[in-house]
Amino acid sequence: MFHSERRDAASVTVHDAVLAAIPASLVVVALVGLAASLSVSTALGLGSLPASGTIGYALFYNPPETAAE
Repeated sequence: MFHSERRDAASVTVHDAVLAAIPASLVVVALVGLAASLSVSTALGLGSLPASGTIGYALFYNPPETAAE
């Protein structure tokens, strides 16, 4: 089970920011690709690099912790 703790609805954790950063990096690079007239596949390929780094950070550097039972 994951550790559950009460927090305000307005507070943002690191894991919330990671979940928001994954699609945000893809959207930003797709918009830049459209402005720079890159192909969609090239833009999304470039956008997958920071998204993959974000996933790696969340899984290996700062993983979710389980609650001690």
